[in-house]
Amino acid sequence: MEDIIKLLDRVLNIDFIRAVLSNPRDKEGIIKVKVRPLEKRGNLLFQFEAFTAKQAFHRNLEKEDAKAQFAEYAEQFRQMQIETVSDIYTVLISKKGKITVKRKQRREKAQAADLSHNRKKQYILEEGIPVPFLRDLGVMTEDGKIVRTKTDKFRQINRFLEFIEDILPQLDKERDYDP
Repeated sequence: MEDIIKLLDRVLNIDFIRAVLSNPRDKEGIIKVKVRPLEKRGNLLFQFEAFTAKQAFHRNLEKEDAKAQFAEYAEQFRQMQIETVSDIYTVLISKKGKITVKRKQRREKAQAADLSHNRKKQYILEEGIPVPFLRDLGVMTEDGKIVRTKTDKFRQINRFLEFIEDILPQLDKERDYDP
């Protein structure tokens, strides 16, 4: 366990991107934990998102509390993946408690994590930019605001456009797709 504490002491800083704890020893209760950094009131915190079969629980902890929470979860899980700007660590914990830490250095530094607490959803069609067909459908107003009762439809259209965007690179550019 001391190896994990030393590793966490080294990685829990502004360069921390994310961590995922998976492969639980007990299949009941918490089945996965995701950790990400965030900044709240000028403090660097670490948000733990623990998943059960039907729920997700969030806790924002400072570094020392986060290390203790990691250590507690390390006893419940067999695997940890920790990403920083410059490294990727894989921590494997055997049934007997033997800890193996594998470090892989990135070829290029990764982009730092978004530290905002309430992240804005990235849509293909953005609110505030008028789109004529959305205005005609009654989803958007003249000035580009989403009609409150049509928010679900706006999300549905954006999700559909994400599917299209994912498929576009795979389509044959030589072929004519007209009906």
